[in-house]
Amino acid sequence: MLAAQKELSRQLGDFWNSATDGAGSTTTLVDSALKAKANDWIQDEPYMMLTEEPASTAAIYDIRKVTALDNSTGTLTNLAFSQAPGTGIDYELHRLFHPDDKNRALVYAARAGFPAIHEKVRDESFVAGNWLKDGSFEIWTSSSALTNFTASGVTLTQTSTANLFKHGTYSAKVSGSTGYLEQTVAEWDDLKHLAGRNVTLSCQVHCDTADDLRIAIVYDGTNIEYSDYHPGDSAWTTDSEPLKVQIAIDDNPTAIKFRVYHDTAAGVSYVDDFRLIGPDGARLYIGGLGLAQDVPHQVSVEQSNYNQRDPWLRLDMTPFNFEDGYMTTPGLKDRRLRIEGMGYLDFLVSGVSSTAWTATININSPQTDILVAQAALYLYTTMSMPNFDSGTTERFQQMMGFWQGELDRRIRKFRMPPLPITIQSPV
Repeated sequence: MLAAQKELSRQLGDFWNSATDGAGSTTTLVDSALKAKANDWIQDEPYMMLTEEPASTAAIYDIRKVTALDNSTGTLTNLAFSQAPGTGIDYELHRLFHPDDKNRALVYAARAGFPAIHEKVRDESFVAGNWLKDGSFEIWTSSSALTNFTASGVTLTQTSTANLFKHGTYSAKVSGSTGYLEQTVAEWDDLKHLAGRNVTLSCQVHCDTADDLRIAIVYDGTNIEYSDYHPGDSAWTTDSEPLKVQIAIDDNPTAIKFRVYHDTAAGVSYVDDFRLIGPDGARLYIGGLGLAQDVPHQVSVEQSNYNQRDPWLRLDMTPFNFEDGYMTTPGLKDRRLRIEGMGYLDFLVSGVSSTAWTATININSPQTDILVAQAALYLYTTMSMPNFDSGTTERFQQMMGFWQGELDRRIRKFRMPPLPITIQSPV
């Protein structure tokens, strides 16, 4: 965010970046570089922002209004900090717009610039025909709790270490006390549609202890159909031979549960790609992928299990529902999907939307020029509202026209190419 704000400030002609070289006080900041400026360089609404952490109780990114400049000493007078920032502290001066206004403008521009600038979305964590919700273990409430599964006894840990997940971004580390991880109708209501159907449950597993990790289908409360144990050789099951169990579910089951069992407390396992393959109709929730309006542009399928060779086979008749974010793949089962599309850009900290100055955005030059022009247009549009005096409003309205023209020109020159839409039958 800070880097984007600096570029916006430069292009607005509102950028001054320097460092203090005098002690100052809570209400003054001293920088001899300011001796070169006229006193009236400081106008009606200037603000300073600290961009380096002071040793005092004043904090990085603290913002204070500046009231005057004394160019004989290079001293700015400002509203009080909690303590004097001190000497050798980097700061910025903003003479046209408050830094927080620039922040808001950039957040708005990230979305409003769509589709000329966008987030490229490409996901390979879904499996066609998988009746389990989030069988790739990608959705976590916290680093120790899966959102769509219930853990009993075991300790879960979100894992993204190389070679300890099979696909997607994460696997689930299973350790600690004996117990299990399960998904039932309580976690995913669609499982009720499997009554009277033949199903196959499978899972890719990495385990370091024999007789520890296996999967199972629990039905009618007490009946359990287990897979074999993982051999405990600290390696993944092979791509074509995951742990597997098959049953025919009763027409009227009193309960049915799909579990990963951890039977040895000393063991440590990693599980991924948990699949439940049965009849057509399995819905895949793609609403969490960040696709604009939850609409994919292209869906492809791997040629064989875990085959990374391109090209993947393009599906051009994939039904999806962009009201609730679900997709189905009629006639296609037990193959990984590649879902591609465009999403809205945003500023993020640790993957979460944020307005913090440390937030980052996935965009590069020259597309940043589109972001800047969109933000500048937002600022001048805001300043043209009727709550400002007419003379000021007219000047800002003139700049609106300039930045609208700049935005249009930059989009023509620098826009990101859109991904072709090949899905032809949305429902």
